This record gives sequence, structure tokens and C-alpha cells, in this order.
Amino acid sequence: MRKHAAVLLPLLIYAPVLAAQLAPVPSHATRSSRPAATTAVVARVNGVALHADQLDAAMQTVIPLASYHQNVKPEKMDELRKRALDGLIDEELRYQEALRLKIQVAPAEVEKALERARQSYKDRDEFDRARRASGATMAQVRASILRALLIQKAYDRQVVGRCRASDADAGRYYRENTARFILPEQVRPTLITIGVDPSAPRPEWDRARQKANDIARRIAAGASFETLAREHSTDASKGKGGDLGFVHRGQLIEDFERALRALKPGQVSPVIQTIYGFHLLRLVETRPPVQKTFEEMKPTIVRDLTETRCGQASRDWSKRLRDAARIEIGDVRQASGVSPRTYYRAAPLSRPENRGRRVDVTSTASASTVH
Repeated sequence: MRKHAAVLLPLLIYAPVLAAQLAPVPSHATRSSRPAATTAVVARVNGVALHADQLDAAMQTVIPLASYHQNVKPEKMDELRKRALDGLIDEELRYQEALRLKIQVAPAEVEKALERARQSYKDRDEFDRARRASGATMAQVRASILRALLIQKAYDRQVVGRCRASDADAGRYYRENTARFILPEQVRPTLITIGVDPSAPRPEWDRARQKANDIARRIAAGASFETLAREHSTDASKGKGGDLGFVHRGQLIEDFERALRALKPGQVSPVIQTIYGFHLLRLVETRPPVQKTFEEMKPTIVRDLTETRCGQASRDWSKRLRDAARIEIGDVRQASGVSPRTYYRAAPLSRPENRGRRVDVTSTASASTVH
């Protein structure tokens, strides 16, 4: 059986063209080019049929190809099918909205996106081999790119254009959350560790303790902490003289934090025992808390506010499109070849009590006869 174009098209087009919020792009092969087993209708969106092969392709973006239909529990597979189908439905709704908005895509934009897809391969021959292996024609590739760009433009107009945070938004957020932008106090310790395996016998622990105490006495007598760290420490920091660099208060294990709180710069802790062995810490220097300025934080705040707002705006847009749509869903578990018999239809939206309900409509006829 020839692979359907939908298997390849998301790999060719989807990543460089669509934002992460958009669902996989289904294929646009003609009905006659599809084997009968793949033409089972799994859903209708405002009368437009979504087919089993499109769902299969969408599933392969949800489950890694190697594990598709393998080592996945039935209940998990049902959940993944629903997620994939929801993505297909949202994609179709967004495409229909793009058409309603009369959004235009110039042929040059399609060719530019096609060239980006080609550039993700080693060369043009590798691209063509992958396309032919999938069963996709160049016309189908271009049609899918056009569809993806229409959806992207609709998304940009209806979501991105309304949720991008401004510098003023960022400034307001900064002023209202100043405490969030304080860099905590930092300390720079150096460390000597005499490591012991937790399961080691007591005599080994005793020898390690003795060695740590001997090193402590040498440091107290004026020996260089850094030199002794290089010679005796079993910690990875030994090559840097035990230097751990600057760390925020609270980042180290509690035994270390407690010891460092009692030290002033230049002082060395008593021997500390942990499950890892015995340790000596020297506090090199501290840095007080620092209030980050708005200019320092502005790019991060703008990015985070935009991501949060656009995520919510995207969900709101999808909900509006679904609330206004007629969506009929078949038994997606039969997506591999058995035409669905039971459909679910959105209850009449003119009655408020029916919003969000789905009415079970059982049909003994083929999917195309359900209205």
C-alpha cells in the first residue's frame, strides 16, 4: 500500500511554517487515490470529512514512529487518538476561519516555504526521495504549504496580533512584582571532600575521618586550602582547587548551607560528615542580593508575558471556533478501516442549556448520510 502524503507533509512543512500551537497538517490527496481502508470518516467539521489516514498521520506526530501501535496500552492509545483527533479538528476549524477571513497567500510565499523545507535535507535529491517514499506529489506538498500558511496567518491575526506584550505591559508587571527580580545573596565556597562509599565498613569511614581531620589541622597551621584540595579531594572540583563558583544561598545541601552561614570570608569550616564522606568548606567571598533593573529584565518579561497571554488567547480562540461549529465525531478506535456508525453532534447552540453538550446520533447508514 502506498504511504499517504500526510505521513511526510508534517515533517517537510509543519516545523518551519506553523507555530507550536497549531495541529498537524493533514494531506489533501484525492479520494480516489486513497485505499478504501483509509477513507473511513472519523469526524466531520462543519460538514468537512476527516479521514482515517489523516488521523493515522496525526498519530505519528503524537507517538514516536518506532513505537506506533507497539508497547502502548489500549487506554493510553485511546487518549492519544483523542488528542490527535482534537488537533485535526482544531486545524480544520482554523483553516475554515482563514477562508472566512479571506486571507491571501502569495505564490512566492509558498515557494519560499517549500525552499526552506528542501534546505532541511542534505540536498534536493534526498528531499525528492523522501517525498516519493511518502507518496506525496509536489502539488500535494504545495497545497499543504498553502494550507499551513493560511492557518498561520489566521492565527497571527486572531491570536498573536492581540496578545503580544508591549514594553508598557512589561514595565507595569515589573513595578507590581519588583521582589521577583531580586538576585539572591550568593556565596563562593571552596571544597575538600574525602569521599567514602555509603556501604563501606566502619574502619574505612574511620580512616577517612582521620584524613579529613589531618587536613583540617594543616590548613589551621597555614597550609593552602586550594593546594590540599588538588592533592587530596575526591570531588570533581579538585582541579580548580575545590572552587565551586558562585551559588545562591539555599542551592547546596543543608549540611553545607549550615556550615557556610557560620563563616566569614576567608574562614574554614570544621569537618562535616555526610553520607558522601567528610568535607571541609572555605568561604571565599559573598555577594549581597541585587535588584535587577527593568532594562535587564525587559526582554524576559516581554517574552514570558507574551507566551502566557498567547497560550490563553489560543485556547480561547479554539473554544470560540468549536462553540460556533458543528462537529461530528465517529469511533476513532475503528480508524484503521471500519467506517464509524455512531456520531456525536454538537447540541443546538441557540439553546444556552445545550452549550457544551453532545447528542448521540446513531446511524445505520454510511457516514456521508449523517446530517
